[in-house]
Amino acid sequence: MKRRRFLQSGAALGAMAAAGTLFRSTRAGAAFGEAPEPYRQIGLPEELRAENILEVFLYGGLTTWETFYGVEEYGRPDDPNPDLRGTQLHTFYNPAAPQDSLLSQVLMECGLPADNLELVPFARDALGMNVKLGPLLAPLIARKDVLDRTRIVVTRHDLEPHEAAIPYALCGRTLGSPQMACLGAHVQRHAMEHGDPGRAAPYAYTFTDLGIPGDNLRASLATGLHPAAVRPLLLRASSEEFLQLLRRPKVGPERAAFDGLLSRYVDQYHDRVRYRRQGDPLRASRLAELSQTIRSVASAHELDAVLDGALFEETMTALCGDEAAINAPAICLRVIAHLLTHPALPARYCCFVDPGLIMADGGGGYDTHAETCRTQARNLGNTLTELLSHVRRPEEQGPEAAGKIDLDKTLIILNMEFGRSPGAQNDFGRNHWPYGYVTVYLGGPIREAQRGIYGAIGPDGHATTFVKPAEQRVAALLAMGIWPFAQEGFGVSDVDGTRNEGESAEAALARVLGHG
Repeated sequence: MKRRRFLQSGAALGAMAAAGTLFRSTRAGAAFGEAPEPYRQIGLPEELRAENILEVFLYGGLTTWETFYGVEEYGRPDDPNPDLRGTQLHTFYNPAAPQDSLLSQVLMECGLPADNLELVPFARDALGMNVKLGPLLAPLIARKDVLDRTRIVVTRHDLEPHEAAIPYALCGRTLGSPQMACLGAHVQRHAMEHGDPGRAAPYAYTFTDLGIPGDNLRASLATGLHPAAVRPLLLRASSEEFLQLLRRPKVGPERAAFDGLLSRYVDQYHDRVRYRRQGDPLRASRLAELSQTIRSVASAHELDAVLDGALFEETMTALCGDEAAINAPAICLRVIAHLLTHPALPARYCCFVDPGLIMADGGGGYDTHAETCRTQARNLGNTLTELLSHVRRPEEQGPEAAGKIDLDKTLIILNMEFGRSPGAQNDFGRNHWPYGYVTVYLGGPIREAQRGIYGAIGPDGHATTFVKPAEQRVAALLAMGIWPFAQEGFGVSDVDGTRNEGESAEAALARVLGHG
């Protein structure tokens, strides 16, 4: 057979193999997210699974040392190693002169105790060090019910630029990988296969108010090898124009006739690409996606009913003595809480790319190269306050709990592309640091038995025991009962030290979620 004929035949066979319904599985006889027969007993019991996920992406990278990983013994001004002096927790805080420390000044501006750092013991890491929670976590520390369901997972990779690290953190895949799909795409695919086929509202949403395309934040919408129809719906804090478009004013009262004509054209084309007008289309792998899009447009009014315009009302907030500013996190998190708790069409996944209350010197909410303490204290304090205001307290029952996120149903993930360096940059800032930082899990499968830390970060700021971003994505899918090992998802090699899908699932459940 000649080369050209071989390629033509191969292409035809590939098209026939890909033909069929929109969501035909890559595993013969199985839908996406279903475990093969040998592994169906592996995973969380149904009562421990999360019904949905809220992912807060702390864009720019949270400072690890003043928040989730304070080890008082590391980086002290009298450290025997001169290269480690004044690092980590002690970069901007000197216990010998707390009043003169930059961190203390920032805490006073925000009305927090500053004479002595209010460090809260949390757990021991893999090196046996006592890890404490730093003062910038005051809103979380005040919520014992949430803190009791918190798990800190040490994370590490070697990608320093935002442009490379963001896709890796959000998708578990590096740039250029055809499998680079965001968590929302996996969840949307699984939900559309197993949910109501007539549902108009999406299962997955991404919220952001950033206009910075150069950092690859659109990885939060990537679909990889999934059909394009599983792309999460992108919303912004200012979505008035989008809500108006949902009403389709240009089509007007003739909407039903317009939709009927459009559907007729699609049906005609559908018949033309079937063999003898029978079976599935043979040479139009994107036709099903077009059909799904047409159905979504025709059902736009149903989404308009879910997204009440009042939810997007402008919110102004003044924090730490600053002038009032538009609080994009407050608006986005208010809408997210509404979607996750919607009585008829609840979301299964929402990603909030946090721009912060105030702009960081590096551009994003936590990208603080020239000044870290003031910016991160304000932005993290605001985001945690707004987030936790939507999380139901144990004493809230009945009508009080309406519209509140239930941690028994929702897994909250605090994610970021990397942390900030253990030492100072430009005197008062911190540089990018992917070599040892944390990913934090709240609620969902994390019960009191899973509370604690997996891994360890050493005195030089490098993680010694850790997981990589791909394993974090594997664990998040397992938390929802979605088997992650498929062509569109992840492989055994994404979980270090395992030999098959069963071992990979068990390792990710144990290391990331604490379920051994």
